[in-house]
Amino acid sequence: MYIDNNYFEEKQTTIDSIEHYFTRYPIDKANIARMYSEEVLGVADTEQLIIAEIIFYHAMWKKAGGLPVYDIEIIKKLTNEIIKSTQSFTLLNADEYNDFIKMVKELSESKIEILGDNS
Repeated sequence: MYIDNNYFEEKQTTIDSIEHYFTRYPIDKANIARMYSEEVLGVADTEQLIIAEIIFYHAMWKKAGGLPVYDIEIIKKLTNEIIKSTQSFTLLNADEYNDFIKMVKELSESKIEILGDNS
């Protein structure tokens, strides 16, 4: 995922990829990890990685209705750090930033259900 100048397009592509992938494969820890590798890893820098992780975990949570425990711990820590930080996300314009922060707050404030091994 490369966010430069294409935030909403990349967000929709991630959502579509998750939808397509999980029509063929079960939603479980191994497949979520595979999708994470495909959709998030390999981004250009730390800022893009943070944005990609938020987009991925938000879309995955919406699709699956929950996340594995380990992923919940990661996303809660990340969202809390984003909320507390003064980091400016220079890759995002105002509309993109508002959408991004909305996802961050939703992930931070929501009770995310735990997916089991056979979810």
